[in-house]
Amino acid sequence: MNALLMLLLISACSSGPQPINYGSDQCDLCRMGIVDEKYGGEIVTVKGKIYKFDSGECMINFINHGQMKQGDVATWWVVSPAQPKKLIDATKAYYLHSLNFPSPMGANLSAFETEDQLKQYQTQYGGDEWTWTDAMKNVK
Repeated sequence: MNALLMLLLISACSSGPQPINYGSDQCDLCRMGIVDEKYGGEIVTVKGKIYKFDSGECMINFINHGQMKQGDVATWWVVSPAQPKKLIDATKAYYLHSLNFPSPMGANLSAFETEDQLKQYQTQYGGDEWTWTDAMKNVK
């Protein structure tokens, strides 16, 4: 019995992301349903709690609007239009800010796992390449 309890405690404090359940999960900032499989975000806190978002901009605004302190975040995750449903490390992603490629909440921000993926979308839609720092600073 003690081994089962220990296993449950360890899994409850997981430091990795969980899959987003598109169509049933709700954004922890705007409370909208998470439905677009090309977008999404997750914060895993230092205590292992997971917050899910319908877009990277909602995830960033969760912090920027004071819902949580940045120091409470263990890991940041985003979903890329180039790889729907796949969570990638938000701090290492390449970001495209393009008025011609809208994102769910209107910040026109999309994340990509590789620079090549970003360049393909940038060639098609135009826009500026941003870093994680740029996204944190410019998304309002």
